[in-house]
Amino acid sequence: FFLPEAAWATTRQEFFRKAGLPADATTAATDLTARLHTAYDRFLAALPANAYVTVEPDGWRLSTDPAEALSPAEEAGVTCLRAWLRDKVPTIRLPDLLLTVDHDLDWTRHFLPLGQRATRTADDVCQVVATIMAYGCNLGPETMARLTTDVTYADIQQIADWYLHEEALRAALADIVNAIAALDTTQVWGDGRASSSDGQRFLFPRRVLRRTYSHRLGDYALEFYTFIANNYAPFYTVPIECTERDAPYVLDGLLYHESDLDPEEHYTDTHGYVELNFAAFPMFGKRFCPRIRGLHRQWIYRIDPDKDYGPLTTLLRHSKRALHLDWITAHWDQMGQFFASFAAGHTTASIALKRLLACGPRNHFYRAVRELGRLYKTIFILDYLTDPALRRRVRRGLLQGEQLHALARHVHYGKRGHADGRDFQQQMSRASCLVLILAAIIYWQILEIDRVLRHWDPAEDGLDPALLTHISPIGWDNIVLYGEYALDRSLVARSPRHGRELVVEN
Repeated sequence: FFLPEAAWATTRQEFFRKAGLPADATTAATDLTARLHTAYDRFLAALPANAYVTVEPDGWRLSTDPAEALSPAEEAGVTCLRAWLRDKVPTIRLPDLLLTVDHDLDWTRHFLPLGQRATRTADDVCQVVATIMAYGCNLGPETMARLTTDVTYADIQQIADWYLHEEALRAALADIVNAIAALDTTQVWGDGRASSSDGQRFLFPRRVLRRTYSHRLGDYALEFYTFIANNYAPFYTVPIECTERDAPYVLDGLLYHESDLDPEEHYTDTHGYVELNFAAFPMFGKRFCPRIRGLHRQWIYRIDPDKDYGPLTTLLRHSKRALHLDWITAHWDQMGQFFASFAAGHTTASIALKRLLACGPRNHFYRAVRELGRLYKTIFILDYLTDPALRRRVRRGLLQGEQLHALARHVHYGKRGHADGRDFQQQMSRASCLVLILAAIIYWQILEIDRVLRHWDPAEDGLDPALLTHISPIGWDNIVLYGEYALDRSLVARSPRHGRELVVEN
């Protein structure tokens, strides 16, 4: 799991430079100590005016963080602006939406042979869209072929067998994500420098070896772990077993997506939290910001026992709260070599972190990484308790993930929303097709909002366009997700009992 020595020797200085960390272990010890002391000083300076936390001899108590509330006038303005946009944005069927997005971005080219991309026909594009919907909407190729004219089961199966692979799906998703980030209106919600991730479970009744039981759903289930940026662009997904912790997969989405996004701050819930992630993120110049359940029960740690910690002294005087800085410095170079292997592709972050977690405290390298993680976890907890803006960003980021899950439930409606796929590759294809459709819907919605704002001035109708930041582009009320029914008027018959005409749905 470590980068080879020769490769590490050539990339060592550049790796630490990008992370903003010193390459020398002695200098790193001084730098880490200064970072921790700065966090303590910042917390203690803000403590007298901090209404969120109260330090007591046996611990601290957290109060309810006030939600970001709008005034009654602003609430009414948001409601009016949302209704105004709903009237201006047209209604569209899902297949037409995907074709419209392809007309702008040409994303279906990734699912065609190289020699056919320049001369592709309308039939080729429609076959690709039908295939993506067959697996993203969980309809399956047989049902999709019956519901679609001029696209056969053989057409869908050929694309699925030969071109519906992970590289093509990620490249197509990257095109849409980059297009979302390039829209001017997207900057209202975020610049893409922050992201969040969360898992969504689907029932998985198929009898395969790799399936796990979800006590929450009361049945066998599969989890799709999806990443979304603060500009509402979903940029990565991976299927995992529902009994696995999300934590080892958090770095996968940030390191292995193919879009131009480079999030610097990432939010997860408690399932994405583990102390090793606090050590891994700074090695890539990123900040890990989980929302930890029972935060008041989390330990914080110290390095210098002689420092004045003020009201926190009683919490830090126990010897178990002391960090072993010598463990970190002894393995500092090894830690860089280990984490550099993730970005270089020598190993996958989730695989390596799961293996490291399995080592446990008896492994000296594990203990060193854990100590570094505890140091950065202490810094994060102190900042989280001090900075209300950070707490709002974490809540907002996780809320975006929940909104994406709500849309995914409606799109993934086939087979009663039950997940499918015999092996990991089939499960990955279905998850990637789903997130590809979600990204296309969000891109189209933002594009239409941008068009409306360019052609109509909301201020003329007494609306405040600045309130757009409180409106989410994740919506589907104006999108026909479930196809349409064709009523054949030649089947109109006269009822023999009532003498009325009956219309039979076809």
